[in-house]
Amino acid sequence: MAYTFGNLSVRLPAMIITIDGPAGSGKSTAARKLAAELGIDFLDTGATYRAVTLRAMKLGADMEDSKALVQIARQADISFRRQGRSLKVLLDGQDVSEAIRTEDVSRNSYYIARADGCRQVLVELQRRLGRQMGNFVSEGRDQGSVVFPDADFKIYLDASPDVRAQRRFDEAAARGEKVEYAKVLEDIMQRDRRDQSRATGPLVRPAGAIVVDTSGMTIEQVVARLLSIVRAGR
Repeated sequence: MAYTFGNLSVRLPAMIITIDGPAGSGKSTAARKLAAELGIDFLDTGATYRAVTLRAMKLGADMEDSKALVQIARQADISFRRQGRSLKVLLDGQDVSEAIRTEDVSRNSYYIARADGCRQVLVELQRRLGRQMGNFVSEGRDQGSVVFPDADFKIYLDASPDVRAQRRFDEAAARGEKVEYAKVLEDIMQRDRRDQSRATGPLVRPAGAIVVDTSGMTIEQVVARLLSIVRAGR
């Protein structure tokens, strides 16, 4: 299969690239742009958790009730639809691409991520979507460690908490949401503690992963670094 590097077309074997890291490290944007540069699919696994979170919130579910959340996850119809160069997220037939990006959804997605049953449902969904895609870039917090441990390339993106909080703050402001930077930073640090300490699929650096600190990098620089890793065949 041919992959593109800028104006160059290179024939490479089928591959899976995983990008893990904490909230706000730039995983989603970097993964999406990297996939576009390579001419392969982008598997937005974080969107699957966000979609279930949104569904639970709309249903008024008790976010502490793991059994109820698992049932909601099992009944959710989640799929991706390519529209031009963008990937739309569908939940029960509705486009929720924007709705799942709010701070409220970000804050509550922890409850879905920590529920073992929900993670099992979504890990299987992600693997099924991956099989359908064949060649893809996936991002999340357990992609290289749990979902696709045999990935061809494993990358771990990181950044300081204050940088990640500023990014989330700027994203929320761009959407017209009124948020306080101090609150966003507090949520980021709390999310880190939760992600790193949960019993199932905790946030870890996958074995063999290449660490890239994005704190002082633009997204263009991050993508260029990731492309260099793929080119080097590491």
